[in-house]
Amino acid sequence: MPQPPASRLPDDHPAWKYLRPLGHELSRWLAAMTALQARWRKGRQPEVLTAFLARWMPQTTVARDVTEIRLALDADGGVSLSHTIAGADAGNDLAFSHPTWQALLHLPALRDFWTAELRASHHAHLLQVIPHAWCMDPTPLPPGSVIAGLGITSWDGLERIESARRFTRHPVGEGNTVLVANPVPVAFIHASYTHRDGQIILQDAHLNT
Repeated sequence: MPQPPASRLPDDHPAWKYLRPLGHELSRWLAAMTALQARWRKGRQPEVLTAFLARWMPQTTVARDVTEIRLALDADGGVSLSHTIAGADAGNDLAFSHPTWQALLHLPALRDFWTAELRASHHAHLLQVIPHAWCMDPTPLPPGSVIAGLGITSWDGLERIESARRFTRHPVGEGNTVLVANPVPVAFIHASYTHRDGQIILQDAHLNT
């Protein structure tokens, strides 16, 4: 079925406030991914977190450039990242399309690391745009703890909340699964960025309804 033609995003659309800094923020996140991989390999994380990352850390090389971003727009005007393209490897999704990176961004145990690498404001903005995801780790939680963002004490409790929320399970190898919250898009925004004098600048954005 052919896609409807895209039109330029109206100048007064609220999504512009997300789009203008997003290219820079995503590039910072990519650099932080590489830093996290290096720190983990050198054993510079707490022992419990190091053991967790040994199971979940993506091993692929992380790209750096951001040239195109596709965002899902929901009925309330919120946006969520759905697709990205790297300038150095055009046509391929960037590392943060790997659902494990989404889960690690939202992982409370890594909040201090991401905040230090990205700045608190960039981290908070990315948490709004990157769909929530969870590593479905089988390790039992300490007594009285819940899975952040889900409010359940174990994965056995997921079934009772799935009827009210939309999730996708993504196999990520070695028996691991990442659970991703699915937005309900009413439209998509395609934004393009250019690199100039060491900066990532929003070039234009178009809307597909």
